[in-house]
Amino acid sequence: MQDELNDLNRQVLATFGEPVTLKQSSNNVLAVSGIITRELLPTGPYEQVLQEVTTLALATDVRVTRGDEVISAEQRWVVDRKLKGDGQMHWWSLHEAGT
Repeated sequence: MQDELNDLNRQVLATFGEPVTLKQSSNNVLAVSGIITRELLPTGPYEQVLQEVTTLALATDVRVTRGDEVISAEQRWVVDRKLKGDGQMHWWSLHEAGT
């Protein structure tokens, strides 16, 4: 069953993923495939105030820590924290890197 889930994970990343460069805190640079999503979510007690939230989904075998830099299509983000994981993929919260 684990092999089937690994195959499905690879298919999802091949279909929806995009090339992402991950610059780790240890100065290692990795070229991986990930899924970057952006959405507007209500923030605070009033739903009229929205905030853009950017997340990155990566395979679980890619080691990511807080502070790692993510580069994709001339955009840069910094990894904030892990949001969730399902055993095959992990989702990370990103914020834009300062210039």
